[in-house]
Amino acid sequence: MLKLVLSLLLIVSASLIGNSFSQRLVIRCRTLSALVGAINRIKTLICFGGMDIAKVMEMSLCTPEFPLIDYESLDSELPYDKAFEYCVKNISKEFALTEADKKLLTEFGSKLGDTDVSGQIAHTELYAQLFRERLTELKEQEISKTKLYRVLGFSFGCAISLLIV
Repeated sequence: MLKLVLSLLLIVSASLIGNSFSQRLVIRCRTLSALVGAINRIKTLICFGGMDIAKVMEMSLCTPEFPLIDYESLDSELPYDKAFEYCVKNISKEFALTEADKKLLTEFGSKLGDTDVSGQIAHTELYAQLFRERLTELKEQEISKTKLYRVLGFSFGCAISLLIV
């Protein structure tokens, strides 16, 4: 009886681990999609807003719907590029961004505001395209790997429980 309970517990826990890996892919996909939308908003605000870059970032990346970065840290005494880098390093794990995603976002934000309006627009278009390419790759991975992680978790749990029994 104890082996049966242990086996069921093992199957359930392995399945939950597989499910959590697949959920991270789904969350990262949503985050990158929202990030592309935020970059497009940044481009629009730069074109027509006439605001400083910190205010533009607040209106795009610090919204209640998409609280990616902490505005209080961005509005600190540090220079803007260092403050933005600090904010990106402290992005919550709930957004499931990889270190490569964070590095690309840091490059985007720290260079923004260094040139004139047309240079900033070109900068936002470039990074929007880079994030779109990541999103396309991730959507392809999401289709195949979400099911794979779930099945592997369940299968691994079953295999280990068979060894126990």
